Amino acid sequence: MAKSSLYQPFFVALVSLCILFGTSTVDSKSVLRRRKIKEIPDAQKNVSQLIWEQGYSVQEHYVQTRDGFILNMQRIPDGRTGKLSLSQTSQKSPQGTQNTPQESHGKPVVFLQHGILADATNWVMDSASHSLGYILADSGFDVWLGNVRGNDYSRRNVHYQPSVEEFWDWSYQEMADIDLPVMIDYVLQTTGQSQLFYIGHSQGTLMGFTGFSDNTTLAKQIKLFIALAPVYTLKNCTALARDANDIIYPLLEKYFSNYTFEFFAGDFVRWLTEIGLCGKWTEKLCYDLMETVVGFDSPNINETRVPVYVSHFFEGTSFKDIVHFSQMMYQNRCQKFDYGEAGNMKRYNKTTPPLCHVQDMPTPTVLFYGEKDGLGDPVDAQALKSLVQNLVHSEEMKEWNHLDFLYGVDASKLLYPRIVDLLKASL
Repeated sequence: MAKSSLYQPFFVALVSLCILFGTSTVDSKSVLRRRKIKEIPDAQKNVSQLIWEQGYSVQEHYVQTRDGFILNMQRIPDGRTGKLSLSQTSQKSPQGTQNTPQESHGKPVVFLQHGILADATNWVMDSASHSLGYILADSGFDVWLGNVRGNDYSRRNVHYQPSVEEFWDWSYQEMADIDLPVMIDYVLQTTGQSQLFYIGHSQGTLMGFTGFSDNTTLAKQIKLFIALAPVYTLKNCTALARDANDIIYPLLEKYFSNYTFEFFAGDFVRWLTEIGLCGKWTEKLCYDLMETVVGFDSPNINETRVPVYVSHFFEGTSFKDIVHFSQMMYQNRCQKFDYGEAGNMKRYNKTTPPLCHVQDMPTPTVLFYGEKDGLGDPVDAQALKSLVQNLVHSEEMKEWNHLDFLYGVDASKLLYPRIVDLLKASL
């Protein structure tokens, strides 16, 4: 059988799951009319524009990785007082690799890292009183927002264009091993601090668990690691996702070897919704499937903001990153990318990929996980708790799913004040 014919069902299945993840965030009373996205101003703004419109100073910063990616970070150095013009606060060189150092005024630094197929807008999409990025800035922290390779803000490489395969030859392994250390080093150098607070969501937590376990220098730079909707294994994610992966992944592993291309661009998903996907006749089906896949509930979502959330989702990653998650699910463990026996020997000098050992992570850690999270399942979170040697606090958020940590209407009351208290207690 041709490779392409075996690849197609796997790709279609993943596409379907990701479309559902991005579009099924309201119930049938609030139809997903994506044609109106262009009519909503925040849906068209980039992260710096969103921040500026809320009344905060914002800076653009760039750093280059050792393999040539130019990563874009945003910084909110102050609360809403003392706002400068957008042009004055943006530090951007033509090459995107050099930045003007900015004084930190001795403030404690918080670094926020988004999850898969997302970007820095995750932390600043709602109002100043409902977005974690703004709440932290108003609480006296110097806030930095990371963007990993491949999303719309970090889509440049000095060696390759996005149109070639080499540009997409990476997964979250490279994000943890390469992107995270270079971003953290840059932030600390710029602010003159020796440590910072790290808050991750979903894949952003996985980057922390693997990066802080493998890299002791990096781990020592983290004063406190707060993991929201933590992902370390996917043993107990929803049955639909597991069953589909159990069927499809072995076929992919055996018959298809090319993983180095882009997986999803936001414009494509927005086009699908505009032509009717999850529209009037199919939205209830999409919602029910979404609930099955990730343990979703709509009452805790501000329905008027859904077009904004959707417009800033699916910001791009590599297909290899998706496959790495599939390997994690299929093999029931966190490990480096599996290239097959021959490929593993070449890369790791052993036939199997090295395991990730979160029990080796010395970083003080806090876990917040959702009772109804179908991806960062609470059973997996409980297992993770027993492995974290320096666990400061863990808490199950009742009735919460994977996205409530970012967009839940009660997050600003139930979670974000707890985060501020934990950070201040660690100063």
